[in-house]
Amino acid sequence: MRIITMSAAGLLLSGSLALAGGFELQALDTSAMYENGGFASFSTAKLSSNLNGVGADKVKVKTLKDQNWNNFALKFPVGNLDLGISKYRSGAIQMSGGNNPAGSSAPKADIELDTLAFLAKYNLDQNWSVMGGVTQTSLGTGNITTLKGSYDVKSQSQNNYVFGAAYSKPEIALRVEVLYQPGMKMKANGTYSASSAMAAVGIAAGATRDLNVTLKTPETVTLNFQTGIAKDTLLTASIHRAKWGSAQILAEVDNIPLNAANVSSAFTDTTKYSIGIGRKFSDVLSGSVSYSQEDGSGSRSESLFSMSNGSKAISAGIKYSLDNIDIALGVSHTMFGDLKVKDPALPELTYSNNSATTMGIKISTRF
Repeated sequence: MRIITMSAAGLLLSGSLALAGGFELQALDTSAMYENGGFASFSTAKLSSNLNGVGADKVKVKTLKDQNWNNFALKFPVGNLDLGISKYRSGAIQMSGGNNPAGSSAPKADIELDTLAFLAKYNLDQNWSVMGGVTQTSLGTGNITTLKGSYDVKSQSQNNYVFGAAYSKPEIALRVEVLYQPGMKMKANGTYSASSAMAAVGIAAGATRDLNVTLKTPETVTLNFQTGIAKDTLLTASIHRAKWGSAQILAEVDNIPLNAANVSSAFTDTTKYSIGIGRKFSDVLSGSVSYSQEDGSGSRSESLFSMSNGSKAISAGIKYSLDNIDIALGVSHTMFGDLKVKDPALPELTYSNNSATTMGIKISTRF
């Protein structure tokens, strides 16, 4: 979600784009904080996946699940201060792998993280502003199932913070914003149930053990830019850098670091770039198109949680305005880079020619 108020493209830009480097689904959208007066919005989006993994049996398995999420944002001015609250789906691991050593060895997973952000923006003058806030990220109760067994994770939450600054020049619709979010560590408990494959290492099938999960989110720096380039025409761009190399998931059984039942991720740092054009066609109708690209970490990986080597996406949106109400529709088509996954103990898993489509609607009002 990037800085653009003329269309719905910002509704969809971040969905499904971070699968190469981590589990981020959406980045924090601060655009509501720059609206005049009071502002409220609600959006809903649906991701339809065509991301398949092919295992040793050469059978395609739909690995990335279809999924839905809802967001809202509320902002109101208090003197020279703007206060806001927003909720968004910040992360997800939604996989429906085959868990078959003779076929698709990809895991099954149902993990979601929602973030609630409380923001305050102080306007230093007509051009400069600073922003800060507190975020609360909640991990919902979920499950990951691999060939080693089933890992049931209990819900947990953790607080973090965000701060940034912006320079604006309203007469040419110019705004440059920098946002910084530090990394965060979250610890959760759960239960592990062993599969029959673990008998070889002395853990009987069906045996249950205590589970300790450490989940880290990355340090991120985001640069958002917009400027008018002609009458009723807006250019937007953004760069989003996430240090996933130091933000991994580790599930430890019985709190033993070298337990054979442990599972972990192997994410790498990523950078996502986007550029778009917004155009106002009339007093009530506007639209936009955009392109985004995220780096991959190479065409081969040993991580069963990796499903692509980077991504490219094309997005389009249209917005209809009536009095103080805006209705925006958007669509984003993401194409994923090919990847071969080879766990040392399992047959190779291949992902190629994969994609996903996200569609959404956003309703907003000013008061």
